[in-house]
Amino acid sequence: MKFYTIHSTMLTLNNFEKQVDTTILQRGKQYFNHGNVVWLEEEEEGLWLADVEGTETYQVEVTLSGKNDITDYSCDCPYDGVVCKHVVAVLYALRDETKKPAKVQERRQQQQTARNVFDHLLATVTLQEYQKFIRRFASKNKDFKTDFELYFADKDDRIDVGEKYTDLIQKIIRKHSDHGYVDYRATHTLSREVEKLLATGDDFIRKQNYHDAFILASVVLKEMIQVAEYTDDSSGNIGSTISSAIQLITDVATSDLAAPDLKEEIFAFLKNEVVDRKYAAFGDYGTDMFDMLQELAKELHKEREFLVFLDTRIAALNGYYDSYLKEYYQKARIAFLTDTGRADEAAEMLQQSLEIVELRQGEVEKAIKAKDYAEAKKLITEGIAIAKSKDHPGTVSQWERELLRIAYLEQDTATIRHYTYQFAFDRGFHEEYYKQWKATFPPYEWKAVIDKLISEKKKKITSAWEAQKNSFFKSPHPNLLPELAPLYIQEGYWDKLLVLVQKENRLDTTLRYHQYLASRYPAELLEMYLPAFAASGAAAEGRSAYARLAGQMKRVMQDIPQGKEQVKQVARNLQEQFPRRRAMIEELNKLL
Repeated sequence: MKFYTIHSTMLTLNNFEKQVDTTILQRGKQYFNHGNVVWLEEEEEGLWLADVEGTETYQVEVTLSGKNDITDYSCDCPYDGVVCKHVVAVLYALRDETKKPAKVQERRQQQQTARNVFDHLLATVTLQEYQKFIRRFASKNKDFKTDFELYFADKDDRIDVGEKYTDLIQKIIRKHSDHGYVDYRATHTLSREVEKLLATGDDFIRKQNYHDAFILASVVLKEMIQVAEYTDDSSGNIGSTISSAIQLITDVATSDLAAPDLKEEIFAFLKNEVVDRKYAAFGDYGTDMFDMLQELAKELHKEREFLVFLDTRIAALNGYYDSYLKEYYQKARIAFLTDTGRADEAAEMLQQSLEIVELRQGEVEKAIKAKDYAEAKKLITEGIAIAKSKDHPGTVSQWERELLRIAYLEQDTATIRHYTYQFAFDRGFHEEYYKQWKATFPPYEWKAVIDKLISEKKKKITSAWEAQKNSFFKSPHPNLLPELAPLYIQEGYWDKLLVLVQKENRLDTTLRYHQYLASRYPAELLEMYLPAFAASGAAAEGRSAYARLAGQMKRVMQDIPQGKEQVKQVARNLQEQFPRRRAMIEELNKLL
């Protein structure tokens, strides 16, 4: 069930209509007017419960402070917005109900009378009458019998709590699944029922019945992780219930009052469960459980057993997709050795595990901090070799950036120049690295350097274009613009940029460089824009295309004011040419 807390202006029964989305408000009012609020009851002062009929019957809770202030509300429907139509319907019902103070007072008196009668019966019936009633009721209602036995399980060791909870949860799962599959909507009701069951675990803890709290949580965890594999849990309900189960186990495991034998049982359970890949497949549950296992190992002095467990896991993880988990356990082993005072063993394993980027990075940082740049570069060079052997170009690039960082620390201009140039043109143009590369040259050298680079790029692109002379897909001219435009912009070679844009002469291309050229070459750009707008308008289809064209024309009118009337004339010509395109006429009218 989703609970919402009011964070903005206080929501009240008098003002909710002004704060709720109009569509949701209308639907909620229809539900109220059509009598979909089939039950409304004040459970205790200020807490109202309601049933609202929709696709299913949904349960709504609303808490009021005073007569009108709404402090929180909830609904178990699958709607993910702030407030659903079912809550709105109940708010209308509540406002209607609270306008009848006499009726409200009468109901409260009736409820109090009913409670008094019930309390009187509890106080007056004999033990034998209690027992007779419970036996009769339990014989007719198996769920009550199970609930009764579980509630008092700590009074009879013969009761197999795990088996009873397993049967109970499997029954709940079957009720909400269709041939083993739980769809999106069913996850809400399934999760709600299991969460209610988990809430009894908190009662167990309050009664210091830690064993049954753990049994309940462990059964829920194992059953729900199985359900997750065959569920549309895009709403996150099943995942939330799994997290609740893990949290309950954590509460037991970290309690100072839980018996050592129970903690041993939890340790064994976690060691067995954490290896199940499902916990990693559906979230970070495996990590949470592993952290708990690690802490218990320290508390129970099971360091050796835990290390053997880790060694076994590391040795077993040799599959293609196992690298992440294997590295996770390796790092965990090093951290565990360090935490338990075995620094020498930790250091030895660290040196044996430097293929892990994160660990090698840590050693690089230590070397840099000590200004041992030679050692840092040695570690990085080895890291690059490992990354290349694994075909991890991203890691190679990461290490090369570390070499650039060290080059700056050493004021190594040649290396700075090498890597800034590489990164400036690596898979696209990167302005930041380009400026760093440029900064390695004195101003009197720079023009010759950049002009040489431009000449080399022109020659390379032109040669590749000429080599395609017999290709069907050969462009009419070398495609210089993508490679050279960034350089022309950085260096302010606007005349050269204009020549390339004119040669391309495409509307989208001209617009891409509009901000650089409009103020410098307005007449030249207008000469390209006018026929391009006419052609684009003739080819456009649909209102979105017409709106986009109108927006482009508006931009040109604003940035090249001397061409405003000519652009408008193109718009008028398009309207006359295509009188049946009403959407085009409407969009272009916004210009005129």
